[in-house]
Amino acid sequence: MLLFVLTLVSILVCKASEAGQDPSHVCSKTDTSPIDNIPGCFDAVRLAADADTRWLSSDCCKAVRTLPYCLLVIFPTKLAVNTITLRNICIKKFPG
Repeated sequence: MLLFVLTLVSILVCKASEAGQDPSHVCSKTDTSPIDNIPGCFDAVRLAADADTRWLSSDCCKAVRTLPYCLLVIFPTKLAVNTITLRNICIKKFPG
C-alpha cells in the first residue's frame, strides 16, 4: 500500500503543470501555426524527431517552445511525437 501511495505522489509531482491540457490529443493546424510560419521549420522538426538536429535553427526552436502540449503528426517517419519531446530536443540544442 505504501508503495502505491509513493508512486501516486511521484506521478502527481512529475505531472505537467498545465491543468486541463491533454498531452495525448493531436495538434491542430492552429496549434502548429508557429512552426508552419517559419520556412523549413516543420521539416527540421520532423528530422529532429529522428535524431537529426542539423537543420533546427534558433528561430525554429523558439517556435517549438510556443507549441501547446499535443501530439504532432510527422508521418511518414513516425506516426506522432509529443511536443514535450520536441521542446527537450530544442533545449538540448539551444540551452537558455
